[in-house]
Amino acid sequence: MAMATPAPLDVLLRPAALARAWMGPGRDQETIAVPGVALGRGDVLVRIDLVAITEDDLAITDGDEPCPVPTVLGSEFVGRVAALGGIVAAADGVPLELGERVVSAAGRHERIGAHRELVGGFATHVHLAAGTPIVRVGEVLPACILAPVPGAVSRAAAVVRQIEATGDPEELVVTIAGTGADPLVLAAMIAEAGGRPQLASPDPRVRAGAGRFGAVLSPQRILETDVSARFSMPDDGSREHVVRAGALTASDLEAAVAFMRAPSTRRYPFADLVSAPLPLDRLDDAIELARSGRHLRVAIAPGA
Repeated sequence: MAMATPAPLDVLLRPAALARAWMGPGRDQETIAVPGVALGRGDVLVRIDLVAITEDDLAITDGDEPCPVPTVLGSEFVGRVAALGGIVAAADGVPLELGERVVSAAGRHERIGAHRELVGGFATHVHLAAGTPIVRVGEVLPACILAPVPGAVSRAAAVVRQIEATGDPEELVVTIAGTGADPLVLAAMIAEAGGRPQLASPDPRVRAGAGRFGAVLSPQRILETDVSARFSMPDDGSREHVVRAGALTASDLEAAVAFMRAPSTRRYPFADLVSAPLPLDRLDDAIELARSGRHLRVAIAPGA
């Protein structure tokens, strides 16, 4: 006999959750109120503390990348567990509890649908589908340091994972390309692993921050936007290895959180990568500020 499918858990939200729905290039984002959600088994509702505007968000709003509409953008965020669809384990296998501070892996962009309106971080809450990797982040670090973990920091962790699959990064000279926050995060990770990072980014913001993130400037400039690393192993002659982030894993998210929580990491000014937060109702202003390039990440605090 077929097993019955458990009924969704209806969660009433008072006040209603708010989200900024992206309707497509050239159209204003619309504020939608969501008075409740239906959590399936394994789903998690997170109340967002801080979300950062990424290069991907800008590319979509500029019409340079395809994305289903309507949707809610915003993939780099930190928040607290507000509701659970049953017993849901974090990436470490330990069940989550209400109120725990977490980050989650960035998933694919999803179209708003029935009972699935809160599909992105430009909102007061986000509805995470069952199976989304979630990692606890503790109570010590400020939200501005933790919000970029699902994106920039996890991508850097993925590159380090691939370098370590080739050999020990200690004493390696690693040339880092890319623009935005990713190269600086990767430089700090390489430096912490005992390597010698050098930045070949053409991005003046990245080059200005090289020394503070444990790197020197490379004499070359590599015209790439996505983060990558180039290095040669001591016993490999002149062969150059090139690695990129590729598909992220739950282990990359866990490694990213562990790196940011390590005491030695606090020597790097990660908080300086993120602007002072703007409220959710000023999202359009925040996007324009992000486009200006004054900050590597512009922050939104939905509860402000």
